[in-house]
Amino acid sequence: MPLSAAERQKRYRERMDAEGVKRYQINLPESVAEKVREMTYALNCTKGELFTRLIEEEYQRIARNG
Repeated sequence: MPLSAAERQKRYRERMDAEGVKRYQINLPESVAEKVREMTYALNCTKGELFTRLIEEEYQRIARNG
């Protein structure tokens, strides 16, 4: 029997928790969203990968200068 939407969502949340992944839902200005689209295309990565990379790089930059 197929899983219900609630059951699929529960499994997804459990899998993400087990992998140590947190979900953030953010709103971006349209101009920034377009830049994100262009960057993911140019770098051949997902939005999650792009944001992770940018946050890690910025964190390292401020940690060095802190």
